[in-house]
Amino acid sequence: MSPLVKHESAARAVAADLRKQVERAREILEHKRLTDEDVHEARKHLKKARAALRLLRPALKDSSYRAWNIAMRDAARPLSAARDSKVLLDTLRLLGEQYGEQVPAVQLEGFRRVLQDQRGHAAREALGARSKVLAHSRRLLREVHGGVERLRIPHDGDDWSPIRAGLKRVYSRGRRALAEARKTGSPEAFHEWRKQAKYLRYNLEYLEPLWPAMIGEMVDQAHRLTDYLGDEHDFSVLREAVLAHRAAFRDAATLDAVLALIDRCQSQLREKALLLGSRLYQEKPRVFADRISEYWRNWRDEKSAAA
Repeated sequence: MSPLVKHESAARAVAADLRKQVERAREILEHKRLTDEDVHEARKHLKKARAALRLLRPALKDSSYRAWNIAMRDAARPLSAARDSKVLLDTLRLLGEQYGEQVPAVQLEGFRRVLQDQRGHAAREALGARSKVLAHSRRLLREVHGGVERLRIPHDGDDWSPIRAGLKRVYSRGRRALAEARKTGSPEAFHEWRKQAKYLRYNLEYLEPLWPAMIGEMVDQAHRLTDYLGDEHDFSVLREAVLAHRAAFRDAATLDAVLALIDRCQSQLREKALLLGSRLYQEKPRVFADRISEYWRNWRDEKSAAA
């Protein structure tokens, strides 16, 4: 639920949610035994926290923003390893479901065993290093939590201005990332676009109460976009794994067929993402920020009238 429902100050509401997301991630990582679901939830809370941080950036000292952003990034990074090994197997399964007739499962069995062995090895390594790794992540989050707990947003009568500026910046960076992905077509460019689109998605979720129908549709578009780009990235990672384990395939023809199918999946996902992204990022950043600001003023006035 958006924090704007219960707060009058937009900036203070986002700051409160920043604190809440960091605290939830900390609480999860304090569990004695972490499940895959725990890791997923902790990563999600940290992504939302970093999105809130970007929305608040104009109201923060540069040093605070940089320190908290880097600390949360570094705290989340070790949590990604467990996901990566599982995603490879899931993406290979998805490829088989879509194109099983062209590459029968039996021809992929050797490669699948390699991925399963890697996942088991990664799990054993993670188990051995988990105590040290998690201790480091917990320490980083304790530092961030202490900082955001002391964060105070001054109430100067214009609490929307930093939110407008932060939203404009997030939208602008996503728009530039879209242009770079369209221009270069590189996996790195599409991955960067995905990260920026996810920040916009979470920011729009905060602002959905301002006009649920209009902004809610944008949230849905951003969600679909990040899903497309997430799947596209997973196929990029799978392609790298295929090339790294050529010997796991029966022959060169099978290897070439698998690579061709991965390329086909990526091409379809990129086409969908670019089409949807062109709609979501069609406005100039200033125009977009002004439009959302108008929704804010109308919503605030309606609340005041109701009160």
